[in-house]
Amino acid sequence: MKPSIIFSSLLIIFLIFTATATISGYTFKAITPNFSATYLEFIDDSGTFLISPNGTFKAAIFNPGSQQTSFYLCIIHVASRTITWSANRGRAVSSSGQMNLTVKGITISDESGRNNPVWSTPPLRSQVGRLVLTDMGNLLLLDPSNVSLWESFRYPTDTIIIGQSLPVGSSLSSSSSDSDLSIGSYNLTITSSDAILQWLGQTYWKLSMDTKAYRNSLSMVEYMAVNRTGFYLFGSNGTVAVFLVGLPESNFRVATLDNSGHFVIKSFSSGTGWKQEFQGPDDGCGTPLVCGRVGLCNDDDTSSSSSSSSSSSLPVCSCPQNFHVGSGNSGGCVPSNGSYSFPYSCDGSNNDSYHNNNQSNSSSSVVSFLNLGNGLDYFHNIYTDPVMDSVDLSLCQDQCSKNCSCLGVFYRNSSGSCYVIENELGSILSSNDGANQDMFGFIKVSIGSTTTNDDTRDVEDGGGGFPVVAAVLLPITGFALLMAFLFFLWRRSIKISKRKQDLELGKPNNNYSHSSGDLDAFYIPGGGGGHNSSSSSTSGLLYFPLLALEKHEEGNYMDLADPRLEGRVTNEEVEKLVRIALCCVHEEPALRPNMAAVVGMLEGGMPLPQPKMESLNFLRFYGRRFTEASMIIEENNDNEGGRREVNNNSSSSMTSGGSQAALVSYISSQTVSGPR
Repeated sequence: MKPSIIFSSLLIIFLIFTATATISGYTFKAITPNFSATYLEFIDDSGTFLISPNGTFKAAIFNPGSQQTSFYLCIIHVASRTITWSANRGRAVSSSGQMNLTVKGITISDESGRNNPVWSTPPLRSQVGRLVLTDMGNLLLLDPSNVSLWESFRYPTDTIIIGQSLPVGSSLSSSSSDSDLSIGSYNLTITSSDAILQWLGQTYWKLSMDTKAYRNSLSMVEYMAVNRTGFYLFGSNGTVAVFLVGLPESNFRVATLDNSGHFVIKSFSSGTGWKQEFQGPDDGCGTPLVCGRVGLCNDDDTSSSSSSSSSSSLPVCSCPQNFHVGSGNSGGCVPSNGSYSFPYSCDGSNNDSYHNNNQSNSSSSVVSFLNLGNGLDYFHNIYTDPVMDSVDLSLCQDQCSKNCSCLGVFYRNSSGSCYVIENELGSILSSNDGANQDMFGFIKVSIGSTTTNDDTRDVEDGGGGFPVVAAVLLPITGFALLMAFLFFLWRRSIKISKRKQDLELGKPNNNYSHSSGDLDAFYIPGGGGGHNSSSSSTSGLLYFPLLALEKHEEGNYMDLADPRLEGRVTNEEVEKLVRIALCCVHEEPALRPNMAAVVGMLEGGMPLPQPKMESLNFLRFYGRRFTEASMIIEENNDNEGGRREVNNNSSSSMTSGGSQAALVSYISSQTVSGPR
């Protein structure tokens, strides 16, 4: 009798114990405080300690990718072995890390810090009665009255499933990799009008711009959801589908932001497995880092046309001009010239080797821009407005140079639109359709004699761009040119003074030939046609900047070339010099290119700007003044010579008139080239 009573008592105690406490290797359908679990305690079930009533989902201390260093509290779809939710993404634990359930909630701590949890549920309004996992995949904390205190559906990670919603203002965040569930660089955010994908704050996809999405209403969006029939953005308390993507019926469907930056919707069946039904973006070059930093991506449309099973094209990666493939682990492209390095963005968001290695030297280095070429674009430009319109390239680059968070610019030559790349550099877009031929890209680089960047330490020289020696020689050359210019101004002032003395003494001064030495950068002899003739003056001296402006408007650049250069200079070469020169004398200083831009244009590394005609009208004013003055002095000189033939004794009376005419004909260098 006693043995049977003892046995029955032990059996009852055992059943109660298995329903409420931890037994190593046993999986529960509901657990109550105080409960703890580690991967090692449940190693026979791969860390699983809780399952849903029908076994569709399970909760486990899990190591994705079968690695043995990083463990997370995860909800897993059993049939597909897919993680639909994870807790401690910010900090993984070891195999001995512990999940604890108390009346205050859930905590996860590592073996080395039991008193300092790496993750926990927020403060709850009442004590926890039990923890359950529903057949929908929702992990619930219930109070003793079975009222929900907390649920995993309200804290999505990178995935939502049927029965779960993503409200406006919330986001999905990608994982870093398949085996590392820490938060990655991509986010899917729901706004009141759209669903957008962003990489470190830079937008690269919008549902409203996807051809597979149908806009059904102009109502405000309230939340995103997937169900058995498709993918939706709902409004009006869930009664109106603002956007919808119709899909074949499925009992299990997930919407995931994967670690490559794609937003993917797929369904699962036990017979056929996973089937991808939607992907955004669906073009091969649509994600920001498809070819790495500054990698050049080109869509291979032939791959998509030859395969009916995939709507997306395959990316073909290369490097733009002045760049080559990096040798480090970070991938992408680096400057071909080892003296260049990527600058460090001042926002502090850069965690990669490119920027961290250059943080110490970028602040003291010279900044320049490497030309990527034309016909290119950047993914963010499609979804943002230019920071400036109707400006020249030099002003666009100047704005970037002054902004430490700016890492490059794209410039549309036809409209003068300036786009900036801030904080991070992604891949560069190219295509075979010839679009964006007037779009030019430039990456900001730091120039130094040495660099700490492993990717650029052993690269070859001669990659084009702006060499270091130029950064040293240009200031010296500029100083020498300034000294030469001042010398010519001094020499010219002496000649003008001598000319005044000759006029006062009654000596004729009509020799304006090329060999006379009276010519300078602004005045040339007039003529009756051919080279160096202008409609602005038919005789006497001509104002050369006005002549250059008129020939630019006519497109007759060869008329400005010295006849002795015939056959040795082309119209395009003269046009380049004229356009650059006219831009350098824009009335507004902000429109004038800087020295680096001028050198880049002369070397062919930057596109030629189009002179702003409205900023050059002052040349017509100065030209008219000079033409009128030159005609007056010629007329006075002719009259003076005639009088001397009649009466040489009257020369004294002509001195004052000749002197006044000479003064009228003279326009000072300060007036011409001074601030306007």
